[in-house]
Amino acid sequence: MRAISVGVRPMVLLAMAMALAFAFACGGDDDTSSGTTATTATTTTTSEAQQPVAPAAAPTAAGIFAAPAQPDAAAMPILDAPTTTIDPVATAKITRVVFGLEPESQEHNTPGRLGPPTNVQNNPMYEYLIGMDPVSGAWVPELATEWSVEPDNASIRFKLRKGVPFHKGWGEMTAKDVRHTWQDITHPEASHGNSGNLRRDVEDVLIVNDYEVIFKSPSPNAGLLWILTRQEQSILVQSKDHYDEIGVPDLTKPAIVGTGVYQEVERRQGSYVLYERPPYTHWKMTPDFQELEIKWVPEASTRLAGLLTDEIHVTELPDDLKVQAEGAGMALASGNAAGLRAFMGMRFGARCPCDIENRTTLPALDANYKFPEAPLWDIRVRRALNQAIDRNAINEAFFGGKGDPMVRNHHHPTRPGWDPSWETRFEEFYGYNPTKARELLAEAGYGPDNPFEINVHLRQALGWPGGPDVAEGIAGFWRDVGVKTVYNSEDTATYRARGRNFEYNNDVIISGTSSHILMGTRVYDIAANPRIGAPEIPERDEIYYEIARTLDADKQSELFRQLGEISFLGYYDIPLFWLPPEAAFNPNFVSDYVYPGSVTGTWTHMEFIRAAQ
Repeated sequence: MRAISVGVRPMVLLAMAMALAFAFACGGDDDTSSGTTATTATTTTTSEAQQPVAPAAAPTAAGIFAAPAQPDAAAMPILDAPTTTIDPVATAKITRVVFGLEPESQEHNTPGRLGPPTNVQNNPMYEYLIGMDPVSGAWVPELATEWSVEPDNASIRFKLRKGVPFHKGWGEMTAKDVRHTWQDITHPEASHGNSGNLRRDVEDVLIVNDYEVIFKSPSPNAGLLWILTRQEQSILVQSKDHYDEIGVPDLTKPAIVGTGVYQEVERRQGSYVLYERPPYTHWKMTPDFQELEIKWVPEASTRLAGLLTDEIHVTELPDDLKVQAEGAGMALASGNAAGLRAFMGMRFGARCPCDIENRTTLPALDANYKFPEAPLWDIRVRRALNQAIDRNAINEAFFGGKGDPMVRNHHHPTRPGWDPSWETRFEEFYGYNPTKARELLAEAGYGPDNPFEINVHLRQALGWPGGPDVAEGIAGFWRDVGVKTVYNSEDTATYRARGRNFEYNNDVIISGTSSHILMGTRVYDIAANPRIGAPEIPERDEIYYEIARTLDADKQSELFRQLGEISFLGYYDIPLFWLPPEAAFNPNFVSDYVYPGSVTGTWTHMEFIRAAQ
């Protein structure tokens, strides 16, 4: 395998950017929610003819452009240099590389209207204002070469890359296409996970000239820039001219053209989507393979069979079939950026009003709780549940020992707000100690004649297989210390309906996500819009709301540390593991797949599937 060259210069990157997003699976405990946290904007419309004045000096306050820490680097790479590049091989053994995937929950070619987590099928043909390096996971320039905060300390100015053609002869990408893409995702009929955010948090996209736009925001918002990156998969820039000619495409029409490394050839519903290299030199890179096929294969066993018979060259597999694949000579490629993780969330602490009609209403910090007598309010119980678990055994049994122990959910050494002392204190506070767990339960008033009882939801966690099995394994450790576990296997519709009505008050739910720290915290840790019934602790909420209003990276990092410390000492969830997303590939045809693995949808950057020589 040839070395990867990464063009890296120190950069000024808008720090930690901006709030709220979506994530995976609407409602319930998945971070698909849209909405804002601390501020609400009144949507206004500015005529496209209204041109903003020339920019004044941008704010220079310390930290505004600092980047979240990355491994062995003080700042994330590059402002106006290319992302990771890999020279193509002279010849690939095959013309078309086939990526076998489980079918999307909904097939579509309207990513601005529907969007994540179903954008895997469309991603190869589109690019974003801000990209994501497949090696470091850092933000890098893509269709925008640079960006800055406006003097109002809220709006963001982007300078666009010149000379980028749309596929199939639809002209050059300019500011009007960026504005059109924003209008499409904020259309009243759009149900993309970030449609609500972009309606509230962007008053208009102002066209300065053909290569410069301003996302006009009514107030500082620590999540807006996140939404505009590849990591959130919202602003997939599409041709306005093509859209004006054919309108909103359905599956009988081609998708609106983009500027990506691959262009769409055809789609056969329920079967595949086929892409090809465009007939010109792409500004970013030339992929190894002339064609890329995303093939929908529902059964994991069939995907494995296809891999072994050379019909599929890259695929996703559950852990047990990965072992079989490796035994048959196949190889695994791991994602490079920390993101995918497993944990258990607790449901017991919703503040009033808390019913389905008030799901998007932020409760007062001093409001009464819906279930003030819920047994999980006892910190001794929450700590006992954590210390009853042999995480090493769970890791070996269900994750093949590949899980990286998580000491604080959402926080990681490569993310802002990391406190190294959590690692040194973890064994004492969270480490496997069944004797301590029994003592804590006894102190809380529980014993053989009065066992603590908890509801354990057997749900499939998003992003990794075997959620119900992991939940049952953890429940077994709890029974060993005298806890009575009651399994809940509700169907998804019932689970979501009850969750949105805040009916759970003594429940633990196995969860998976690859969200960034801002979104993960918002969805799983605090009272945010829309709420999911996680413990709504006023001290945590106050800190998060402050984070959502500041663009100072140093201040944000310290606030995240404070919030993490409250959560670490409060045992408000059950951290388990950071997980490496892995793709299986046939080394006869593919030498590697270089991808971050921590953006929504996991399977991105398919242009970096490397050909074997």
